[in-house]
Amino acid sequence: MSESKNSSGVMSFLATVNWAALGLLVLVVIVMVQNSHDANLTILWMTVRWPLWLAIGIVLVLSFAAGFLFRGRRDKRRRSRR
Repeated sequence: MSESKNSSGVMSFLATVNWAALGLLVLVVIVMVQNSHDANLTILWMTVRWPLWLAIGIVLVLSFAAGFLFRGRRDKRRRSRR
C-alpha cells in the first residue's frame, strides 16, 4: 500500500515539474520573439553579429545540455552510495 502512495506522490511531483518547465519554456519563447533585433556578441576574440533570438536559443540549448550532463553525474553518484 505504501508503494502506491509513494508512486502517486512521485507522479504528481513530476507533473508539477513538467508544468513548471513548460511555463518557463513559454516565457523563453516570448522573450525570443520580442527580441528580434541584431546584437554584437563577443565570443573570446571574435565579434559576431547575430539576431538576439538566435543567441538566446543557443544559450537555452547549451543550458539544457549542461543540465542533462550534470544530472547524469548526480544520478550516478546517488546510485553508487546505495
